[in-house]
Amino acid sequence: MEEYVSIHGDEWKISDIGEQIEWARAQVWVKRKWLPRAALVSKGKTSEYVGQSYRPEYTKLVEDGWNHDHCEICWWSLHEADDPESGEGYTIEGRTWLCCECYEKFIRTEA
Repeated sequence: MEEYVSIHGDEWKISDIGEQIEWARAQVWVKRKWLPRAALVSKGKTSEYVGQSYRPEYTKLVEDGWNHDHCEICWWSLHEADDPESGEGYTIEGRTWLCCECYEKFIRTEA
């Protein structure tokens, strides 16, 4: 019998997210407000700018161009928002994110 869990109102099979949960439990997470980051835009494609070299004649550096990330477990969109459900999460160095609901359900341990 398949086990399910509700995340943001959607039903997820535990077997479909088990690997992500196990990986996330082995990481160190810090709660932070999500903020946009620099991005490179070229030919309609956007990629996060993390200091890599680029050619300005073909690629534009957009200071706040990286406008969202996804939870590593449920793929919930985290973005700049006053609502903590979408605007806050747990991160590793500001680039890898978990939504607060997944953190509370799968990662948090009581002291």
